[in-house]
Amino acid sequence: MKRIAYFDNAKGILIIIIILAHVLSLCSKYYNYSDDFFKFAALFMLQCFFFISAYFQSKSKTPRKKRVLKLLKTYLLWQTIITIYYAFVLQIIDFNVNYFVPRYTLWFLITMIFYNIAEIILEKISYKVMIPLSFVAGLLIGFIPIIGATLSLSRTFVFFPFYVLGYYAKDLKLLSKIKTKRVKTVTIILSIIILIIILNYNNILSIKILKGKYSYFDIDNVNIILACGERLLFYIVSIIVSIAFLNLVPKKESMLTTLGRNTLYIYLTQGMILKTFVTEKILLDNRVVGTLLLFLCAFLLTIIFTKIINRINEYKNYKLEVING
Repeated sequence: MKRIAYFDNAKGILIIIIILAHVLSLCSKYYNYSDDFFKFAALFMLQCFFFISAYFQSKSKTPRKKRVLKLLKTYLLWQTIITIYYAFVLQIIDFNVNYFVPRYTLWFLITMIFYNIAEIILEKISYKVMIPLSFVAGLLIGFIPIIGATLSLSRTFVFFPFYVLGYYAKDLKLLSKIKTKRVKTVTIILSIIILIIILNYNNILSIKILKGKYSYFDIDNVNIILACGERLLFYIVSIIVSIAFLNLVPKKESMLTTLGRNTLYIYLTQGMILKTFVTEKILLDNRVVGTLLLFLCAFLLTIIFTKIINRINEYKNYKLEVING
């Protein structure tokens, strides 16, 4: 499928926001940061990633089995690499390669595997059923006490509605509908209001709700109905802010376009790099300069590692072509 600069630009911006959110999150104790930026970014950064992924995969010519196997191989490899690195280099965990509990950012791969498999159902059922059903499932999954990080099950259900919306987006001509001038103006104004509320009322959406990996019993054991209502609010504001973001993404090719074409390996490597800096306390005392340098180092190193990985993949594909030829 032909690449579209608009979507690559969106992914480029999103990966920058994700790295910055992780930088601020990991440095929160060292630099005494609030979680306001993460809270606002968590309303759209992953939601839009899943939406865009589904948008392209809905008409993908690549066989589903091949996509699933590629994601599975990538997950198994990186889960092993990161476990070895954390255990023997950073020495922050005991060596135990548990493939059922993904490390740090690797939950994204597990969730994408489930979503690719779920497309079998999406192909056969109408959007009129699946869109509301996905939101209901995301709300109800929180009532299962044992749901959590294992196989990324909680997050898979919580973020599934955004994948479903992306999957049906072409058939519904959803992008043209949300990118009207009126919708753009309204959602941007509402997003600014949401940001102001988050900055002034820190407890309105808890971090546990935003991360999506906890049951309601882990969020509020006293009032699980209230926790469910909080997740419903999360869905509403996420849709508003995500639409605003998609309306603000530039359409012309730029440096963001190139960046957006390589987001997977950037996403996978940035966690290791950030953990290294924080664990080894390679941080300056000045929090503004220290945060900026950490972000730049993480960003540049992920770009370098991504280029190396892409070169290795290109070399492997070239050798395979030579052998087959």
